[in-house]
Amino acid sequence: STLNHLYWITQNSSEWDKHYIQTANIDAFSTSGWDSDKGFSPIGNNSTQFTGSYDGDGYTINGLTIARSTSRIGLFGYIDGAIIQDLGVTNVNITGWHYVGALVGIVDNINGEIDGSTISNCYSTGSVEGTGRYVGGLAGWVRDTSTVSNCYSTSSVEGTDRHVGGLAGLVQDNSTVSNCYSTGSVEGNSSYVGGLAGEVKNNSTISNCYSTGTVTGTNNFTGGLAGSVRDTSTVSNCYSTGTVTGNHYVGGLAGYIVILSTVSNCYSTGTVTRT
Repeated sequence: STLNHLYWITQNSSEWDKHYIQTANIDAFSTSGWDSDKGFSPIGNNSTQFTGSYDGDGYTINGLTIARSTSRIGLFGYIDGAIIQDLGVTNVNITGWHYVGALVGIVDNINGEIDGSTISNCYSTGSVEGTGRYVGGLAGWVRDTSTVSNCYSTSSVEGTDRHVGGLAGLVQDNSTVSNCYSTGSVEGNSSYVGGLAGEVKNNSTISNCYSTGTVTGTNNFTGGLAGSVRDTSTVSNCYSTGTVTGNHYVGGLAGYIVILSTVSNCYSTGTVTRT
């Protein structure tokens, strides 16, 4: 129910397999001065993932700040077979290197759980920036049969390397994003930039989603909804309305659709410009 409780979780990695419920809104603006101004330390990292569950119960964490030059950055840095639900992270100010998201850096299933990690009924507002790959308004990288559903992000997103998306930087390996949307501006200074997802690949699915933010890419594969859809992946019942500007392979809905992938019942209405 307090910021001190969240701090306790960050400092006790042996408890990252436990199950938590939030019982009040939490003011996290003071995290901007933590750890020599590096801010909040993410829950879950490359050596110890968060494998439990976190139920926000409809409450918010407001003003979370992270300013680190490391990877796996977000409220949760790295989750594996975990469940996160009913939580809003609002007015975030988050900067990292690779795998950066307001809520989660990496959504994974390395231990081979049947359903993978699950994020549902969550949202983010504020700004997210990555100086490396895999940057998203809600999650940096969603992979290995993981699921994101009934979520949204209004965060502005900026990345200086590949895979930048308004909701997720990369959706991969039989993962699913459904009933989600993003409205923030998305800017990527490399390839695979999308209003909702930078890339959807390896038999993954995007359904019943939309994006409305301005999308700008400076290299290859820029799309209003997804920069690239490839490797037997599917996008259905989706739309995008934002202005799209890119270099090579630029589309109102997707910049690149290839290798037995399918887009159906979709549309885009924004202006598209190839530079």
